[in-house]
Amino acid sequence: MRRASRRTALALGLALIGCRPQATTAPSDTGPVAWIDADPLQPAEIPAGGAPRAAVARLDRLLDLLDAARFTGDEAAREALWTALGGAAMGRGPEATREAETRLLTAALGLDLKPGLDDDARGFLAGAITLLSADLGLVAGSEDLSVRVAAYRNIAEDGHPRAADNARWRLYDHVRGCLAGAAAATPERRLEVAVHGLYVREDSLAAWLDDRAVHAQAPWPPPAEMWGLLVAERDALAALPRWRGALARRDRDDAVLQDTFLAALPAARDSAWDLQRVPAGTGRKDSLAPVVGIAGEEVTVDLGRPGARRSSRGAPELVRAVEAALARDGRGAVLLVAPPLLPSPALGSILRTLLDARVARIESAVREPRLPEGTGDIVATLPLEVVRPSDQGPAAQALARARVRVHLGGRGPRLAVDGGWLDLLPGPSDLDAQLARLDRAYPRERMITLTLGDDVLYQQLQDLLRALLGGPQRRFDVVAWTPAAAPPPAEPADKAVAEARRKLEVRSELFQRTASAGLVLPAPPPGAPSAPLLPEGDQKRAEALALGFVRCLPELETPLRPGEAVDVELRFEEGRLAGIEPKAPRTRVAAPRLAALKTCIEDEARGFRLREQQAAVRFIVRVRPS
Repeated sequence: MRRASRRTALALGLALIGCRPQATTAPSDTGPVAWIDADPLQPAEIPAGGAPRAAVARLDRLLDLLDAARFTGDEAAREALWTALGGAAMGRGPEATREAETRLLTAALGLDLKPGLDDDARGFLAGAITLLSADLGLVAGSEDLSVRVAAYRNIAEDGHPRAADNARWRLYDHVRGCLAGAAAATPERRLEVAVHGLYVREDSLAAWLDDRAVHAQAPWPPPAEMWGLLVAERDALAALPRWRGALARRDRDDAVLQDTFLAALPAARDSAWDLQRVPAGTGRKDSLAPVVGIAGEEVTVDLGRPGARRSSRGAPELVRAVEAALARDGRGAVLLVAPPLLPSPALGSILRTLLDARVARIESAVREPRLPEGTGDIVATLPLEVVRPSDQGPAAQALARARVRVHLGGRGPRLAVDGGWLDLLPGPSDLDAQLARLDRAYPRERMITLTLGDDVLYQQLQDLLRALLGGPQRRFDVVAWTPAAAPPPAEPADKAVAEARRKLEVRSELFQRTASAGLVLPAPPPGAPSAPLLPEGDQKRAEALALGFVRCLPELETPLRPGEAVDVELRFEEGRLAGIEPKAPRTRVAAPRLAALKTCIEDEARGFRLREQQAAVRFIVRVRPS
């Protein structure tokens, strides 16, 4: 038994000697990094940061925890991140995120200096350093934003796979922020905000946002295309199993944003719409209002949007649908999309629907060529304001004082000035000639009211709006439809028409291209030095003011003798205009017409003052028709 015990002890000793380490140096830190593929929202061991390979894997895991906490709000991921970073954050929200990113960037820069790391580890470190540096960089404008997103895009497309997923999260966050910001912006700015999401694929947005003619701008991307940018980043992340849990946390919020965004953004303007094509520069810029389309017997409200409502024209539910579209947009305007050959019954029906829905502005859609030639068309508008008797706002009050009116019937337009109806204008050339006379007879009138007959074709309405509003040299700024106003008599009295015609001719003769105005300054008293009455700067301002008085001459409505002028005395005290007194010319002018001239000049001079001359002063402005 003693011999057996000695053999057992010997065997145990040999075994202990055989299992004892033969070297005392630490194991080598070479070979690939042991990346962690666990879901960041699930508990997992975070490697210690001793050896460089383990420190790289640790940095990758902490970057994933940062994104999981940031994009899902998961409290466990946040606690795990800050525990690994060595303590709680000094703040919350963006401040805490910046603090965590600063610590991670410091760690990444330190690891990048370590020797012995392979290309795989160094590729990840390069991506992480670029990513975190872009996160911490200040964004003061669009150029800074484009640089930041370009850095994310480069990492996502060409960087290390372990940094590319984090870059994808930032691209997703950028697009989502742009779309959410667009949904919250004012209607006219929504596309300008949303288009910044294109930085995930474009280096510059100059084609959309540069200050250039609307015909030279790139077409706005449709809302569905903008939403597709976010879906593309989600799909790229969903291809990685470890991020599917985080994406699932985002599903509900993203679904809500999708509904909100697509409902808030203007509908895409369809190149297939049947619209009248007009020369470039005829219409005005599309305000991107909700679209009401009519084709045949069918009317579509919110045309081009997922929730568009369709019904037969005249249906009561169309009024409620238009009211809902106006409430969502908030501007009271709609874009009317209709074929130019729309018959009068269909036009009357859709106008009644819009009137019942209390639309404040109808923008008639037309098509204009895009620049350069051959690159398609843009949608422009011919706007028509709507004024009801119950409207009491400043715009309605100003339109109530409009002195020029037009009635459009099936036989053509008929103009009225100061309540007097003129001849029927059956042809476009007749209308152009009459409008040219109106320009001279009423040079200060920028608004015209409109009534419509029951037999008007849509193309007639568009042609009239083109004549009144179209082109760079617009005759009027505003055309307002007053549906409650009485139409002209079927056959106005010849005497009344002749009187209105005579008045128009007299007024137009008083405002010619050769009309002029100048200052007549009093001479200095005898023996006084010949110093100028007004300082040079004030004299130039007074001469510019005098030129505006020429537009008031038609208010005399009295033919003047050749070469005859009208003098207007201006009196200033302490630089302020204290008095205006028109002098009766040699030709006899009725007192009411001199009063009208004075009222017009007061409007032209409202707010004017001398800046250098403080002493009281009087001088004459002499106005000549030719």
